[in-house]
Amino acid sequence: MATHVGLLQETGLSAADIAEISGVAVTLVRRLLRPTGKQPARIHRATAEAILGIPLTSVFRRDRLLPGLVGAERAAASLQVLAERGWPTSFLAAELVTSTHTLAAIRSRERRRITLDLDRKIQQLAAVLFANRPTDHGIAVHRSRRARTAALQRAPLVRPRDSDMARQREEVS
Repeated sequence: MATHVGLLQETGLSAADIAEISGVAVTLVRRLLRPTGKQPARIHRATAEAILGIPLTSVFRRDRLLPGLVGAERAAASLQVLAERGWPTSFLAAELVTSTHTLAAIRSRERRRITLDLDRKIQQLAAVLFANRPTDHGIAVHRSRRARTAALQRAPLVRPRDSDMARQREEVS
């Protein structure tokens, strides 16, 4: 049972995802993810069937609409590039139906993981906005210039350093 939950987690599902799919309380799923000695001694049959009923192959679908978390690196890079092209954070936040504080935290890499849904929204918006100019969307030139200047000033702070990139390549090799 705990092995199956661990395998589900390795495929990318969070404890909350497993709980939502199976209908089991997230606290019980988290208990099953504990080290062997600290796991519950008994598990109700209905609970076991609900969790074991989640097939490992179904979680690989890329179109699943689960509240799982993903790494924020790609979203952070997209937000930084949009800002460097003159897209104000307030405009992006309004389009993404989120706060400017959230976007600033993602862009500055204060948040390491974000929801799958927000990541998809950021990538879709970036794809649309990369092909346009801020003035095409009614953004004043001075606002676009201010966003671009601020983004270029913070670029060395938020971009991964070359030494970090080299270390990541070595780890992958």
